[in-house]
Amino acid sequence: MMEESPPARGITMARSRQPSDRFLTPPDGPPSARRTSSTRGPWSATELFAEGQWQAIRVALEQEGWSASQIERVHDHLRQGWPLSMAKRNVAALTRQCPLRSRSAEGRG
Repeated sequence: MMEESPPARGITMARSRQPSDRFLTPPDGPPSARRTSSTRGPWSATELFAEGQWQAIRVALEQEGWSASQIERVHDHLRQGWPLSMAKRNVAALTRQCPLRSRSAEGRG
């Protein structure tokens, strides 16, 4: 019988890695799978954020006077997990434009 010798130094053995539980996929699958390629445009009514469905958020942003490019940036921020208020504030700072009917002045006396 031949005995197996241990691997030489510096040579790593292939390990079978188990998937990490750090990032869990939602029950419906990844966000890209939830989006549908409908004729309604790039946004889907199935996108749900903490503040509500994307369609309702988009309509509210349009009514506040946000431009299409700003709305898309807000959408990107929401997809990354930003709260809506912070996303709006950051997009306004990045574009150096604040919509006239924006509620950012609320609470100021």
